[in-house]
Amino acid sequence: MTSCSDHHFKLISRHCAVAMVKVVFACGLLLASAATSAQTREAERLDQTGARLEAYRNQLETMEVQLGRYDPQLLETLEQLAEANMELNRFERTDEILDRSIQILRISDGLYTESQFPFLILSIRNNVRQGNWRDANETLDHLTWLYTMVPRDWNDALVRELKQLADLHLEGVAGDATLMKDPHFRAADRVSRVAMLGAELIWSASDPRLIDLYYYLLLQNHIKFMALIQGGPVAADLRQVAAGVGWMRRRQDVKHMYFYLGMEMLNRMRRGYLMADTPNPEALAMVDVHEADWLVLFNEGDPAAAYRQAYASLRMAGVPEETLGAFFSVPRILPVRQFYPSVAQAMKAFASEADDADCRTACQATLRFTEWSSTTPNVQMPLERSLLLAQQYTAMNTATVQINLKSVETVSQWIRGRLVSQKSVTDGFEWLASTGRASLDADALEDRLHYLNFRPVLDAGVPQDFSGRLEYRYFPPDRD
Repeated sequence: MTSCSDHHFKLISRHCAVAMVKVVFACGLLLASAATSAQTREAERLDQTGARLEAYRNQLETMEVQLGRYDPQLLETLEQLAEANMELNRFERTDEILDRSIQILRISDGLYTESQFPFLILSIRNNVRQGNWRDANETLDHLTWLYTMVPRDWNDALVRELKQLADLHLEGVAGDATLMKDPHFRAADRVSRVAMLGAELIWSASDPRLIDLYYYLLLQNHIKFMALIQGGPVAADLRQVAAGVGWMRRRQDVKHMYFYLGMEMLNRMRRGYLMADTPNPEALAMVDVHEADWLVLFNEGDPAAAYRQAYASLRMAGVPEETLGAFFSVPRILPVRQFYPSVAQAMKAFASEADDADCRTACQATLRFTEWSSTTPNVQMPLERSLLLAQQYTAMNTATVQINLKSVETVSQWIRGRLVSQKSVTDGFEWLASTGRASLDADALEDRLHYLNFRPVLDAGVPQDFSGRLEYRYFPPDRD
């Protein structure tokens, strides 16, 4: 009898092992297929950009015959030509075009005028794409001073350009030398807050652009928090009372500062919707959802109660149960990159991200995470399109893992000699497949996953456990 049982057990074990090998093999094949597909799409994109470049070049030649080489009417075509060359990594040619554009503006408008600023921003972007942070910072520091210290009349263009400057400083956080990360953090915050204060003067409190700006500042506080808990020189710089002073604040005090600054942005968003001419209870409820997310990210308060309240508010706003069931049926990696004032808009955006060619994944992963930079692990790209990621995307590694989430329960783990407690993070994982060079080992990946928070699955507002596949894309650890 015992012999028969052992025989059956061995057969079952053998079948399970074979099944697992088949799953891993299938994942590997799908990963290879996805990589080939990505290369094909990239080739198609480059072909399309090359065709646009040729069209702009022909258009410019025709206009030069009619107008001469220094007519301001050439500027729009020159800008398009510069962007196409930059996209094809023709950096020297891009510099030549931008220098010529600025020369045209100086001839027509004067030596230093606001009309040059968009071309100077393009010049910074071109330097960033090359990794030339010395020249990029020189122009960036000058523009940051001009935009924040020199009085100007507020308009939509000024707010937009300040936001572009803040984006470039965030690129510096990801790509510049370690010594420069804290100055970029501080400059991005300063420029963004100036943009916010100006926008509040010219836009209504519920203007979607202003709401987006509040959420943008919220995301910056999360990025700084992640840098703080990673430790190292950048964390030490962030703990300084002021840049270069040397007086250090406690880590916990700085964490609480970032938490409350984020709550301030959520309150501004809420106040904006309350002041609108037409009440929008669904938008207010969506702010409540993001407040619950914020509690999860900082391991504060009672996220479960906050999610229940947000769910109840969405129901009171008239969102059907079936819609909410679909919306909360899958966890979301936090923080989500964009705020949406309605469930329908958020679901449409999430579906678009899932269908995006660059996001299609092997093993039909339920969740996808793409690291922003090797120096900012476990931070999703906060920008619509990162200059760094556009260059280095193909160099990334991929780990496909099966994860288990324990609703919003606290999970504790020893990391670099400290006991780190987090809410709504993975509680164990199984490695399914991996691609790339210098891959992370299981312990290193486990440490990283402990800092990756999720909005939990909700059933009638109650957080649930979840098990599913995660595609974790990251830069090779030895990249720097």
